Amino acid sequence: MKNIAVVVSTWVGSPPMYIGELLKSMQEYDAGVPYDLYLCANGEDYKIPEDLMSAFTNVFVRENRGYNIGAWDHAWRMLTEYKYYLLMQDDCFIKKKGWLLDFFRCFNSTKDCGLVGECLNKVWNHSWLELTGNTGGGLSKANIDESLMRRARNYLNLLQRWGIPAGETARHLTSVVHFTSRAILEKVDGYNKATTYEEAIAAEIGFSKKIEARGYKLIQIGRYRHSRIGHREWLSDSFLAKLKRSFQKRWKTWGSNRISF
Repeated sequence: MKNIAVVVSTWVGSPPMYIGELLKSMQEYDAGVPYDLYLCANGEDYKIPEDLMSAFTNVFVRENRGYNIGAWDHAWRMLTEYKYYLLMQDDCFIKKKGWLLDFFRCFNSTKDCGLVGECLNKVWNHSWLELTGNTGGGLSKANIDESLMRRARNYLNLLQRWGIPAGETARHLTSVVHFTSRAILEKVDGYNKATTYEEAIAAEIGFSKKIEARGYKLIQIGRYRHSRIGHREWLSDSFLAKLKRSFQKRWKTWGSNRISF
């Protein structure tokens, strides 16, 4: 059995520059451990730029269904010869040398680890009772607005419909970057199929919940989110990253207010 497959998900409407920039960052930062690289694209009309084709061991093109987790689920089921999988979106980028080795070590050095990711979503790290507003008349410790409550109720209903134990909280790893093993994926039967965006979020939560229900742990690889693999929208929450964004924002504001002569 081969060791690690890295699977990148994309879709027919995604800008080709995303994959190009991801591949560039993968060349810049050594993974620290050998791997085979695959691309799984949603959309039967998808065409990968010819100059990027050679970077991948294989490219899977499928129907445009299921969002990124649909592509991931398709890929791991096709790639039966691998023991471990790192799954990520095409709008990610590598930030640190030894990034893949870090995921591999974290997964194998943590007792009963089931899933390693880049972000344990803080917004959902509350009890279902608080998130759905069913606190029995007591005051919620979380600042939950009505919109979030509606979403939580819908997600909880979907988990129940799929037969997934919801657990006490909605704590989960975001489906931007996931590292896990084939053994875990087989035990939980992979990702649930999603046909709408709402179902995709519920399936994201559900994947973590299925793993926890089996007695395995969810691990955020770094103290701060996206420490090894970054994302265009999910920014790091480290102090230095926040300071940099604050400086860039101030610089942009100052620049726009300058008088040109």
